[in-house]
Amino acid sequence: MTELRLLQPVQPTTLEQETLRIYDVCDGCRRCFNLCPSFNTLLDRIDEYESDVMKFTAADHHRVVDECYYCKLCFNHCPYTPPHQYGIDFPLLMAVWKKRLAGERGTRWRDWLLTRTDLLGTVNSACAPLVNWALRQTWLRGVLQTILGVHRDRQVLPYQRETFARWWGRRSPAMPSSVGKKAALFASCLVNYQVTDVGKATVQVLEKNGVQVALPDQSCCGMPSFDIGDTAAMMAAAQHTISSLKSWVEQGYDVVIPAPSCSLMVKREYLNLVPGEDAKRLAEHTYDVCEYLMKLKREGALAMDFTKNPGRIAYQVPCHLRDQNIGFKSKELMECAGAQVEVIEKCSGHDGSWSAKTEFFPLSMKIAHKAVRLVEQSPADTVASDCPLAGLQLDQAGAAAHVGGKAAQHPIQIVRDAYGLPRDPQV
Repeated sequence: MTELRLLQPVQPTTLEQETLRIYDVCDGCRRCFNLCPSFNTLLDRIDEYESDVMKFTAADHHRVVDECYYCKLCFNHCPYTPPHQYGIDFPLLMAVWKKRLAGERGTRWRDWLLTRTDLLGTVNSACAPLVNWALRQTWLRGVLQTILGVHRDRQVLPYQRETFARWWGRRSPAMPSSVGKKAALFASCLVNYQVTDVGKATVQVLEKNGVQVALPDQSCCGMPSFDIGDTAAMMAAAQHTISSLKSWVEQGYDVVIPAPSCSLMVKREYLNLVPGEDAKRLAEHTYDVCEYLMKLKREGALAMDFTKNPGRIAYQVPCHLRDQNIGFKSKELMECAGAQVEVIEKCSGHDGSWSAKTEFFPLSMKIAHKAVRLVEQSPADTVASDCPLAGLQLDQAGAAAHVGGKAAQHPIQIVRDAYGLPRDPQV
């Protein structure tokens, strides 16, 4: 077994040898045949070449890599991950390839821009009404598709004129926690600039449960940079986040995150990007928001005075939450509020910037239709997903399939409503 490392140079011949070794194992296993486009392409080529992986061309390798959107489902699905003697880490293999291809092919301006979520968020929120109007204009989206390569039909979450950080800044200070629970909220770019109500609901539910909430300085977690193999950007994001959150953890705060991709980065990926005691300690004190609330439930500290039954819910579990191996904490929390929850373990196929690109948008919608079919079959009143982008994808794919009336919500919004807390909290 050759050990790959994302942050260290890997010789092209070494990478290619390791890739063919892994492909050969995948040929004999095939458990991931229906997980994502990368494996469909990989196994189709293997069959075409009659299991001779040595026949793979550079174009074959590139297509497998480009179709990977780092959902990480294959890692938990694979029976040969470390410490197995085969030592297969397919997501890491793809990440190393993306880094290599970024060096060989360069990074398109479009790809670089789409991963700069704080830059886009700052500019677009400042001009939110105009930007949201422009993104709805068919003619302008056609121009953007021609110039930037962003698909004209890719729906975008609307930008908010008042960001979550601005809303937080004009709040009256909350009373100190009476039970000693303190949470530092890492809101995420999506929550800060677009789905601000998810952040508000998170604060409301945490404070309802006696948790003192703080909002540390923060920026993008770095997950979007995986798509383009930008190792430097990933490391910079990890270093900034660790530096920002370290002091809060030292003061006894837990880090709570309502976005699965961000919590996955802090819990798992930072340990590889910036290994050390600071990253390890931060990971140990980081929780998905519903995971944190169910921790309170186990401790007997979760408020159970719900006033509204959420009804029947079709709950799509985001891939980056499944990869954390914490169980279905969002499902359990919604059930605490009285909901009947049907779990949908199908990928939405969004993955941020990947599905926005002209060449991958149709493929992303094809992936989403698998989840939409299960939503259609569910007698649910509401669709839920912890990932706002997955929710958007399900809404768009559902509308295309004429499955309407079930706009997706974050579980924390559903729980906030079940408590009877206001949807537009005043500051």
